[in-house]
Amino acid sequence: MENKISEIINTLEEHFSSDKKTTLNRMRGEDPYRILVGCLVSINIKDEVTDKILMELFSKADSFRDILDMNQEELEKILYLARYRRNKASILKNVSREILERFSGIVPDNKDELMSIKGIGPKTANVVLNFAFNKPFIPVDSNTVRIVNRWGFVNSQKPEEVELFLTKNLDDEKIKNANAIFMLHGKNVCLPVSPFCSWCPVEK
Repeated sequence: MENKISEIINTLEEHFSSDKKTTLNRMRGEDPYRILVGCLVSINIKDEVTDKILMELFSKADSFRDILDMNQEELEKILYLARYRRNKASILKNVSREILERFSGIVPDNKDELMSIKGIGPKTANVVLNFAFNKPFIPVDSNTVRIVNRWGFVNSQKPEEVELFLTKNLDDEKIKNANAIFMLHGKNVCLPVSPFCSWCPVEK
């Protein structure tokens, strides 16, 4: 099974090699502050909206201290294109406060510590560990769950079970790149409804 899933990922990596990656995947290797904030902002909004928000936010807030010191209304105004902007503004402030108070302003590179911060869940923690610290963690979203189930490797809608399967059956480099591949495949071919199976490079 390990060889099979690795072969599929290889096929998709070749197929999508020239495609534009998601905002967070393009930010890979940047400051952990930017990765974490970018992830929290990007939840449930399109990349082009995320890009606009982050450009303005990072021009005014270059650190957790800047976010914490920013007026709530000003932060909400920057997030005006985002869904649940008030909630996201509150989360950004709380996460900033906890990192400053509990971790001396340094983003933890440990999953348990990251998830101990209110507002950070498993997916966000994995994004930070993968994209900011280059560790083999997979941020599992709805695309990943749907696709791995359709391929028949798992029969579960639980992200943690899908993550366990993938981390057991992919090498570290494949694990690090898997999120971008699943995002592109899920957005362009393996859609939630009426997937383009005739276009699928895996089927071929």
